[in-house]
Amino acid sequence: MKSIKIFMTLAVLMAAGFARGQSFKQAANPEKVLAELRKTSQATSSIQASFTEEKYLAVLKEPEKSSGLFYYQQKDKMRWEQRTPSKYIILINGDKLRIQEGNKEKNVGQAGRMAAQIKELMIGLVNGDFQQNKGFSLVVMEDSDHYQVVLTPVDRRLKNIYSRIAMNFSKSSLRLKELSFFEKGGDKSLMKFQQEKFNQPIAENLFKDL
Repeated sequence: MKSIKIFMTLAVLMAAGFARGQSFKQAANPEKVLAELRKTSQATSSIQASFTEEKYLAVLKEPEKSSGLFYYQQKDKMRWEQRTPSKYIILINGDKLRIQEGNKEKNVGQAGRMAAQIKELMIGLVNGDFQQNKGFSLVVMEDSDHYQVVLTPVDRRLKNIYSRIAMNFSKSSLRLKELSFFEKGGDKSLMKFQQEKFNQPIAENLFKDL
């Protein structure tokens, strides 16, 4: 039961895929778009940003809102720090995954292979490795201002959590602006990134200490 709760906690943090979706059409040259996104990711050594998140749960009429700070350092370090309305941290440093809720660290050791897949997915969405993730099929869409990459899970374990994931990239900067998912159970979330800083030094302790 604890492992199931851990899976769902990670899933909710990554969930949604509904913003502006109906205005997108299939990209005219998807391979070119993916190549440009790869080039931008490879040239990015670090990211610092603030984020806002809205979680739409089937049992609630209004979305749950939260905000916090996000840090990434090439190629496998990430800190997702929710600050409001409560403290919640996901820390990835190489093969290590740590989670803290409030002032208590969770035991993710029991999550095993599924936790490893979620960790790989989370890092891959940031560093561009999602393009090589065999757990998903991939479609590239576009509107006048954005590219949208839609990932549909083909891996059995991931299909049990997500129905699809969508990433919206600015056409002008090729940077990820919105991360959105649909969960299999109908819940969904939307995350938006603001005040981004790229290729700036980040204190190493942010990827070591919860």
